[in-house]
Amino acid sequence: MSRRRSLHVRTLFGALVLLAFGWVAASKRESTARAKPHRHETREQGAHPRAPRRPLAPDSPWASREACERALAGGGAGRPAGVARIGAWNLHWFPDGRPGDAHPDGGADLAWLACAIAWLEVDVLAVEEIKRPPRGDAGLAELVRRLDTLTSGSWRSLLDDCPHASSQHVGLLFDTKRVTLRSHAVVGALNPLGEPCKNELRPGLAGYFRFPGGLDLSVVAAHLKSGVEERDFADRALSFAAFGEAAAAEHRRTGDGDVLFIGDMNTMGCEDCEPKVSPGAELTRIDASFAPPHGPLSRLEADPVCSHHYGGRSVLLDWAAKSDLAELPAGRRVTVSGPCAELGCDALGDRLAAQRVLSDHCPIWIDLDDVDRD
Repeated sequence: MSRRRSLHVRTLFGALVLLAFGWVAASKRESTARAKPHRHETREQGAHPRAPRRPLAPDSPWASREACERALAGGGAGRPAGVARIGAWNLHWFPDGRPGDAHPDGGADLAWLACAIAWLEVDVLAVEEIKRPPRGDAGLAELVRRLDTLTSGSWRSLLDDCPHASSQHVGLLFDTKRVTLRSHAVVGALNPLGEPCKNELRPGLAGYFRFPGGLDLSVVAAHLKSGVEERDFADRALSFAAFGEAAAAEHRRTGDGDVLFIGDMNTMGCEDCEPKVSPGAELTRIDASFAPPHGPLSRLEADPVCSHHYGGRSVLLDWAAKSDLAELPAGRRVTVSGPCAELGCDALGDRLAAQRVLSDHCPIWIDLDDVDRD
């Protein structure tokens, strides 16, 4: 072979190798773009993290740990007299901020998180995305210790009893100086697969509480299937269809028909459905499914109408629904707190310090009259 021809062949071969590598790289990028994101699958094609359109106020409890401590010293969020406050917060793979091993940056800022929960002035807090032992239990024990100090309370935590160490769990945090836990139970009906812990999907966790003024009710912590694929959407629909059954089971178990479902419902719509279902349209479908003859269920309106920002949009993933509850005045809404409330849905982004070391969700609460009307 001539030297010129040999050089030509080597050049052609090199070009083919470069072309092949470029094709593989492009294929990997396309595969990554099509893959379902690990965290809440609301990411839009080509979307990037967005800073909020305006900063948090310097004295906001969501701006920094130090600002939270100053805000708490000033009196907290404020709670009217004669009410019981029940909240929910997805704590983002607590305490590490990710699945698997501890986060290299330390995960949750427990001092700030305890301050934020104390500032909310909740009596009972449904929590989601909690790890099991040893990480989850150790984190909860430290969080409870800090809450006791900040509130002069006596806090306790409960988690569902699913055995999977690697999965997320639902739980209840509550101040035993403010409420009495009479009983609790795992609500297996909220797992769409028919068994409480099957395939590491979550059951609900119900606590039957009595408050000082006479209010008593079941609080069901819920964390439904995340995702925008058709199967995810169908799984959530099965869980919502079981709310009526779960409420009836709690009525039989406690003798009380007052039931509040609260938590991360993951109502993010369905991108793969034909036609697509928006997050708002999913909420509309749920409202229709709760209406009679399915039972006396209703979803509570929230203000503002977002609790999470990801992939370029703010959506309402965390909310509450009730069965009966005469102690809830007409027109009272779920309060969405955190950066969602301070910045509003249009200005919210996903690059705040609080979203990194507290949670990517905003906490919510509902105030009930602390009386017994049934």
